[in-house]
Amino acid sequence: MIETVTAAASAHRDGEGPKPLRPVRVAVAGLGRAGVAHAAVLSTIPGCDVVAVADPRGAARAAVRGMGFRARAFASVRKLLEREKPDAVFVCVAQHERARVAGAALEAGAAVLVERPMARTLEGAAELVRIAAAHQGPLACGHALAFQPVFAGAQRTVSEGVIGAVRQARSSMYLSRFFAPRRGRHRLDPAKVAGGVVAHFSSDLLLLLVRMMGEPREARATWNLLYGRVEDELHAMMTLANGVEVGFDTSWSVPGYPRSSTVIELEGEHGKLLVSDEALEIELEHPRMGLPAGATRVLESQLPQPARFDLGGEALYLQDASFLQWVTGGAQPPNDGATALVAHRVMDALYRSACADGITLRVRE
Repeated sequence: MIETVTAAASAHRDGEGPKPLRPVRVAVAGLGRAGVAHAAVLSTIPGCDVVAVADPRGAARAAVRGMGFRARAFASVRKLLEREKPDAVFVCVAQHERARVAGAALEAGAAVLVERPMARTLEGAAELVRIAAAHQGPLACGHALAFQPVFAGAQRTVSEGVIGAVRQARSSMYLSRFFAPRRGRHRLDPAKVAGGVVAHFSSDLLLLLVRMMGEPREARATWNLLYGRVEDELHAMMTLANGVEVGFDTSWSVPGYPRSSTVIELEGEHGKLLVSDEALEIELEHPRMGLPAGATRVLESQLPQPARFDLGGEALYLQDASFLQWVTGGAQPPNDGATALVAHRVMDALYRSACADGITLRVRE
């Protein structure tokens, strides 16, 4: 029983993690928390050589060198691209700069993985996807949650029809982060960011929902701006083309969640599925596709663990290694630019609805 679900939940059924199919030269642009995390993970991927990093802040470049990285450091991404000509660039700069930097890297002939969201605006994200298509360059967005084995298994379970057509869906993503007005570097300026908790965190959940059930037709949302000028909480209902409704709730201002917690509950014609960071649970009315009637539960810890480096879980390693595998001729990952653009479009609809006091809006106008 466990073996059946394990096989469905494992993206790498032989237990070996993804890796580049040939040696690849990589650069990291932006040396904040995300950039340093990517650099650390990339340095452990077989066949990956981190040849350069870039950040206009001298202190950030010095700090990375102090951590033991020997990659050449540049103050300018433009100079990095001209002198090092990397095969791939991981773009981790500020949100309002991502589209420009990622676009420049694509035009220079590099593949790009850009942190979420791809751009501050939907128009910027769409333009980035257009540039990638024009230059035939791989483009992905940093939605690492799609690579967490338990959620990858849930997505595959749904796509293979184990619970049948989905009739109802609920989802949530919570984190304990902000409980007072944001100050200093934590102050989020709406002119420089796409939004608050959805843009920074739970757009990951939106991408998972899009991959499981497709792009919603309509959306309505309300939000709470508790500690600043962007949302700290958002509550939404989305309607799929077939009329199925999908609930979506998120907050980074609730106690009890020192690490992000994600839950998706689906009711299908043949049974139910519940997936969280800890486990995948499937309850079927009758035996189906190798699973027995009743409840089947597989813990995250029971699934294959192919990552060579664990940084708060395997997702970041699996994402970065899968992207480099794609760049060198492997399969397209679940967070490719076109799919990420759909998630961004849904996020944009939620924000537009919340700004308009929760009216129902079409996702595609």
